[in-house]
Amino acid sequence: MPLVFRSILFLLLTNAIFVVNAAQLTDSSALQNMEKELYQHPWKSYQTLLTQTKDLENMSPHYQLWWLLRKAQAENLLYFFDKFEHTVDQAQQHVNRKTPIRITVKLNIFQGLIFQRQGRYQQSQATLKKAKQLARDHQLTYLAVQAKQELAYTRSLTEVYELSLIELQQAYVAAFALNDDFLIAKINEVYGAIYGYMHDYGKSIEYYQKALWSYRQLQYPAHEVEAIYGLASTYRYWKKYKLAIEYYQRYEQAIEFSPNNINGKFYAAYGIAMSEAEQGNCTKALVSIEYAINLAGLNDYKAELYKRQAQCFITKKSLTKASNSLAKASDIFAAMPELTGTHWQIEMVRIRAELAQANGQGNQAYQLLKQFNQEETKLLKKNSSDRLLRVRSAMEVDRQNVEISLLQQRGKVQELLFEQQKQKNTMQAYIIGFVVILACLILLFVYFQWRHNKKLLLLSIRDALSDSFNRRYVFNYLNKLINTNTVAENTVSIMVIDIDNFKQVNDLYGHTFGDKIIREIAKVGSDTIRNEDVIGRVGGEEFLCVLPGIDAVQCLHIAQRFVNKVNAREFLVGDEFDNVQRVKVTVSIGLSTTTEHIKTSSMLYLQADKALYYAKYSGKNRAMQYQDSMQDSYQPEAAFGQDHSSLSDEY
Repeated sequence: MPLVFRSILFLLLTNAIFVVNAAQLTDSSALQNMEKELYQHPWKSYQTLLTQTKDLENMSPHYQLWWLLRKAQAENLLYFFDKFEHTVDQAQQHVNRKTPIRITVKLNIFQGLIFQRQGRYQQSQATLKKAKQLARDHQLTYLAVQAKQELAYTRSLTEVYELSLIELQQAYVAAFALNDDFLIAKINEVYGAIYGYMHDYGKSIEYYQKALWSYRQLQYPAHEVEAIYGLASTYRYWKKYKLAIEYYQRYEQAIEFSPNNINGKFYAAYGIAMSEAEQGNCTKALVSIEYAINLAGLNDYKAELYKRQAQCFITKKSLTKASNSLAKASDIFAAMPELTGTHWQIEMVRIRAELAQANGQGNQAYQLLKQFNQEETKLLKKNSSDRLLRVRSAMEVDRQNVEISLLQQRGKVQELLFEQQKQKNTMQAYIIGFVVILACLILLFVYFQWRHNKKLLLLSIRDALSDSFNRRYVFNYLNKLINTNTVAENTVSIMVIDIDNFKQVNDLYGHTFGDKIIREIAKVGSDTIRNEDVIGRVGGEEFLCVLPGIDAVQCLHIAQRFVNKVNAREFLVGDEFDNVQRVKVTVSIGLSTTTEHIKTSSMLYLQADKALYYAKYSGKNRAMQYQDSMQDSYQPEAAFGQDHSSLSDEY
């Protein structure tokens, strides 16, 4: 073959290959449709994308942006966060007016994630709002839902739960309308995180399990490990440390789908270290904390590690090291001002109080604890406000309504199918109708049976006269609370309340008026205590009030308010034919609070009962806290020569 001919043939073949390659680097349809493949096989997809790195300059602008977008998406799924930030920045530099809106919205969502991980929550929210609005304006509902979901989670990190729940509920309604299992799973995952932050751990676990089940059905490994990590974190918040460590270890194994996953290893090490420290295993925890701190990870997470490290050093009496750890945590919080006033930052005050106490600085420790309690109480009030509770309730109702609405629509489609079948086979339609009616009758029967059982349950636990709980319920509640509680977790206080001179009231004004007094005193009690506290009538004129999470000082304040409210109240006796009399009634209250020596509920009750007798003996109309000196000292009942059971009637 002549040399000239061979040269011409070579040029023609080279040009043909170039044209084919050029066409491949212009048509982005494969990239646009590879999202599911990315979710199911992130590592394999990432390697495929990397093979085109050398051709970056030869790509068309449209193809290049789609390639950068998918590369960033893969890096995010694989926990390569540094590379993810670099790729997103690279893509943003190529964005212009001709850039497809889908790409612009997606890049804004990615940028919001980057700000979120950096602790720049205001910038994250602003960027995600921009992405949401842009998606709305161009009817990109799928991307608008993604932006809403990430915005809700970002707000929850600064403990703005009300807006988070509202935003997330809107996203859920839209996702349900799209009937997109992945979006619904992502939203359920965020619900799990928010409820965990709000200390509703049962609800948090429920939503994380829903998300995990969906991700497994979809076979999305990166999202599956996120749900596993969420479960581990919730169990840690719930103080179920064995389960927490088990799930963190499962997470550590699950992230192996992403080789060289430094960030994932940090999260696993962080979770295990935090669980060991909070469990009280400081010897093991200090080693785990040091290992986690030396890994590449988010600064706000490292602040948490330094806090636990400081607490362990305090336990080990290494106070200088504890002070250094606290200083490092403080530096991180100072660099992230948007966390100021959150539970994570407020906890620093309590740890400083522990350090001051360990250093023998009692007054400073007291002031710091006082500051912590004030800030914590303020935060609790904010997170348990009536409006927030209403938002939560409305959200759950709306969620159910959406599901019911969709089921109704599907039911209508099913009815059409039944109608077609009826035209083919009339007898089959009758059978279906009969089955539907029978099912409705069964459901109706079940519903009425449920209502009947609910009424029976209510009657079995309420006292008919006072409308408070009855003796059996309140004592069962106290037994369960003491048996499942440790002093290290929480304190429990009780108040034993007795109406003074009740027998005389009955004798003077009659039993009808006495019953009225019992109802009014029960109402005063319900108005004085919190929603989570329990009050029940345990005797003729005696009540027992159980106050979980309340220490001795707080309990005394509550009891004194109770006494004062009764003192301020006047009870009217008489009818339209008699002169109305104003009667004053007082109560005496005995108080007791759990300590490390209190092993059973009966011990706690006996202490409060003894304090009640001393309150009676000291002049009535007062509240008295049980003291150890009451145990073996002079007994008031001995002075009156009466037995334990009849003392309340005498008074």
